[in-house]
Amino acid sequence: MGARQVGKTWLMENFGRKNFAKVHFFDFAAMPDLATIFQGTKNPDEILPKLEIVAGSKIDRQNDVLVLDEIQDCGNALNSLKYFYEKCPELAVMAAGSLLGVNLKKKKYGRIEPPKSYPVGKVEIVDVEPVSFPEFLCEKDNALWEYYMSIRGDDPLPEIFHRRLWDMYSIYLTVGGMPEVVASHLSEGDPARVRKLQQDLVQLYENDIVKYNGEIDAAKILAVLRSVVPQLAKENSKFIYGALREGARGRGYEEAIEWLVSARMVRRVHNLDAIEYPLSAHDIRNAFKLYLNDIGMLKVVAGITDESLMLDRDFPFKGRFVENYVLQQLSRSAVGPVHYWAERADREIDFVLQHGDNAVPVEVKAGGDKRASSFKGYVNSKKPKFAIRFSERNLKKDGAFVNIPLYLAPRFAKCF
Repeated sequence: MGARQVGKTWLMENFGRKNFAKVHFFDFAAMPDLATIFQGTKNPDEILPKLEIVAGSKIDRQNDVLVLDEIQDCGNALNSLKYFYEKCPELAVMAAGSLLGVNLKKKKYGRIEPPKSYPVGKVEIVDVEPVSFPEFLCEKDNALWEYYMSIRGDDPLPEIFHRRLWDMYSIYLTVGGMPEVVASHLSEGDPARVRKLQQDLVQLYENDIVKYNGEIDAAKILAVLRSVVPQLAKENSKFIYGALREGARGRGYEEAIEWLVSARMVRRVHNLDAIEYPLSAHDIRNAFKLYLNDIGMLKVVAGITDESLMLDRDFPFKGRFVENYVLQQLSRSAVGPVHYWAERADREIDFVLQHGDNAVPVEVKAGGDKRASSFKGYVNSKKPKFAIRFSERNLKKDGAFVNIPLYLAPRFAKCF
């Protein structure tokens, strides 16, 4: 599962080539007629011979892998995974769908539930996210990446490595994590080409909304997607339905937001009524912020220039942009849901994480400015076991508080 264009198909094909004798690839979007093979039967012994005829090759159940791409376009194929698991366990099967997260959710009695076609308990779900900063660094400068991955503890880094890693982080902000964009940057190094690909991806996402949204009003989904940047730009960036249009209410747009979250086009972060363990028990369901899935696309949607990022210029939206970067990296760090806390408009903590049975307040600073009255006030009064500030400054620990450079956000847990 993952957003469009995050590399799901490439991952399946690449993994298949490296680990199996042969990859048998079937794409339901490219060949809609494939759906007829899965009509009327769920038995692999009946399905596989037909697929072999279509492919023109024998499927070796012991040594080959079957790949079913864009499986959301064929509910019967999705349901058949249960029977492959039960009746043909010797055959490896992989499946992916561009909007599988949307198709796996439907409303029933006011609740979001998986459809009957989904083989609950019979498949292992792998989440695919955009390329993280460490992955980008690995391809960009492998020697520096090896040093980066060796960082442990809270001792300040040698200044030469701190500056080099900061430079790489600045480049990553201009590129983002969508694989095609990253590949273009690595192979061609043309900023104009990178920006064009990012713009194309934004357009592709909007086209998908019109094409795949189904029962939900595409105009409402587009309205929410296009409001992410202006909503983040507000001093209080809590999502306000009334900002979509005059008189708008949650009842008319909550399904559109759920669609975008399930499609992995946006990331939703809920406010907390208290910073207490377990955090999810304190979510305020109707108080949240929305961020985009990838900072590369956020860059073009917000109209941010590469020059301003590389030269580390200050601008009002930069704080929210860097928050989006941190959230994107934390989503790869197995920390569970990320939250925020805002008691009132002028008293807010950017993010709150759960680390073991500890609630960890997080402040994000786009530059070196250390002013953060809400964050400091909370740390001084509540005295949490851990508190983090992500900024441009080097590693530094002071009691429970640790300053972590923004480039180490994906590895923050190694700095305690």
